[in-house]
Amino acid sequence: MLLLCLLALHLTGAAWDGARRLITWGDQIIEWRLPGLQRRVLATPAAPVGEGGCLDDGGRGLFLQEGDRLIYRRSSNWQQARVLDHGIDMHNCIVATVLGRRGVLITQRGMQVRFYAFPDFQYTEVYSFYSASYQAGLVLADIAGDNRPDMLCGNYWIRSPASWDLPWHDFAIELYNQQHDSAKLTLALQQDGAVIVAQGHLANGRVARFRPPPNREKLWIEEDVRVLHYPHALAPGLVAENNGPHSRVFIDGRESTETDGVHTAFKTQFGYVLVGADKVYLRR
Repeated sequence: MLLLCLLALHLTGAAWDGARRLITWGDQIIEWRLPGLQRRVLATPAAPVGEGGCLDDGGRGLFLQEGDRLIYRRSSNWQQARVLDHGIDMHNCIVATVLGRRGVLITQRGMQVRFYAFPDFQYTEVYSFYSASYQAGLVLADIAGDNRPDMLCGNYWIRSPASWDLPWHDFAIELYNQQHDSAKLTLALQQDGAVIVAQGHLANGRVARFRPPPNREKLWIEEDVRVLHYPHALAPGLVAENNGPHSRVFIDGRESTETDGVHTAFKTQFGYVLVGADKVYLRR
């Protein structure tokens, strides 16, 4: 395991480009090169940066929440911040092409999924939730089997229509909605179509596998439930707590070396990259 301490910085989120670049954000926006974790500061935001963020599909731009603004930064000038919208509370975002349109999907205030279309970034409200629990976690996948990109978000999967002028429809996967943060989830889709759900914002959060039933519009089948302390980080084969010193990490179901807390994890060709509030780990 390679560990790097960043004693003077606070990290709130991270994105990986699928190759050798990791981008973290918080007090500063930093680019890391894998596997050596060489780092370069790209920008210093003027306002606090939230948890949610994503790279654009070329890896040359970054969407973040800075203060209450949705910001787009480009590699041509990372320090320059293009303001796309105000009044933002973004937990997740994904850059994707949805029904022929390229844009960025975000979760807004735990109540909406919005789509901001390139290049002008006018938004469309894709779906609104009616739940007492904050809905978060965002994954695109063809759940219905019709070759269209459905969404997994919070307690639900949301079925894509055939065109933009038709409504989206949601179906509950599970009923984790007892508290405000019960559905503020980290989600990971497995190759067999099952979904791993982690309640990363609860002190005693459940981590469970949900297997789709024959009729995917019904509640999914809960399996392999365990309770951990703020189980915030998921990657294939890994779940990690974000509970400060002595936070546990489980790899393939077995407890591994503890950390000081991890909020984001990626499985790369070099090993697991784990990002905490003030440290980045590379676990081989």
